[in-house]
Amino acid sequence: MSQPPRQAGSTGDIGPDFTLQVVAANGLSDQSVTLSSFRGKVVVLEFMVSWCHVCQEMAPSLEYLKQKYQGQDVVFLSVAGTQRGATAESTADFIKQYGSTWTYVLDSDGSVFSAYRVDATPTFLILDRSGTIVSRFQGAVATDAFSNAIDLALS
Repeated sequence: MSQPPRQAGSTGDIGPDFTLQVVAANGLSDQSVTLSSFRGKVVVLEFMVSWCHVCQEMAPSLEYLKQKYQGQDVVFLSVAGTQRGATAESTADFIKQYGSTWTYVLDSDGSVFSAYRVDATPTFLILDRSGTIVSRFQGAVATDAFSNAIDLALS
């Protein structure tokens, strides 16, 4: 990434754009994802690290929600950090262990975590179709609350 994204990350802000490499179940891929390519869709953006216990606890809820919103204009995207020893390989292991079917990207230098002012994992943001952050949650989130926030962003 050439320019670090500007700092933002509060509700009402446009989510800073980024392009990061995709991590798949077999490790770091040669594909990348750009956040702004999802304009027109609601984006559920998770900031996580592979060793985070709450991230592990939330994985089944996210998978449930991904299935629930399948076919609607909702994209699930996890930004995996490399804090305290997390790596592309440990993220790939996480994807395999929890059977995650959505896209993970690797923030190897922490610039996207910083741009969104994420200092704890998991942090979840919901971006509406215009890329505006409409909800922000930190830690464990009840599935119903999550679903309500996604429904609001879709309406």
